[in-house]
Amino acid sequence: MAMRFPFTEDTLGKKLEAGTGLSVDCLTCRRHAILDIAELVKRLGPDQRCMHHDLINVLFCHECRAAGRDDRNLHFTNHAKTPDRRWTPCP
Repeated sequence: MAMRFPFTEDTLGKKLEAGTGLSVDCLTCRRHAILDIAELVKRLGPDQRCMHHDLINVLFCHECRAAGRDDRNLHFTNHAKTPDRRWTPCP
């Protein structure tokens, strides 16, 4: 895949194309999940914007919603594409 510039990753489709990841933390109950970008593209479409203010409108914490707590107190983290093998120092 040839990288196009300027590089933008503002939709789920572009995030999937770039091969980067996204995780979410619930700041209410401290749950953490790594999101499946391909599945999100299937459910929400490739043009779904993926900035915090966009995702907070479509995602929520199921555990907090079931317990009647604030279910949109979420923090999203972008993950860069990394090679399969990373250098690690000798023990």
